[in-house]
Amino acid sequence: MLLPRRFAARIVTVRHGVDHLPLVQQGELDRVKQLLMGEFAQATARATQPWKRNGSILKVVLFGSYAREDWVDEPQNGYQSDYDLLIIVSHPDLTDIADYWYVAEDKILRDAEIARPVNIIVHTLDEVNQALSRGEYFWVDIVRDGIVLYERPGSAFATPQPLTMADAYEMASKYLS
Repeated sequence: MLLPRRFAARIVTVRHGVDHLPLVQQGELDRVKQLLMGEFAQATARATQPWKRNGSILKVVLFGSYAREDWVDEPQNGYQSDYDLLIIVSHPDLTDIADYWYVAEDKILRDAEIARPVNIIVHTLDEVNQALSRGEYFWVDIVRDGIVLYERPGSAFATPQPLTMADAYEMASKYLS
């Protein structure tokens, strides 16, 4: 069986560093990361449950146009590409936007040092790795094109696998029902 082009002869490596971006965007992303990490630390600081007290951000990955290097920065025309960030956390309950990420999102939105919109998605490493093992395109694209802004040791992504016909049918059935 031939593998689709997106899987053929590819070694999975996630890039690190945003040196390809202008200094302004590098500074904005650093500030965004700082706010996300700080607000998450505050949200979990007084926890009594071990999963929450020991909860952590495992990765912050830039994906989308800024990672692919096809962003648009034309404020005079009213358009600036947004920053898309995947945040990987250590426990499923830490993905709750209202409990753990709303304050950070609000501070990012109001921060004068950040001129571009920021969109975050929050998942566990298990969720992402399961999706990669099923070959789900969205996650495969993030691993292929994404840039790690922060990473704790021991939080590697699984190697993406080809999407099987059965998985493709199951995914399509869920989306179309």
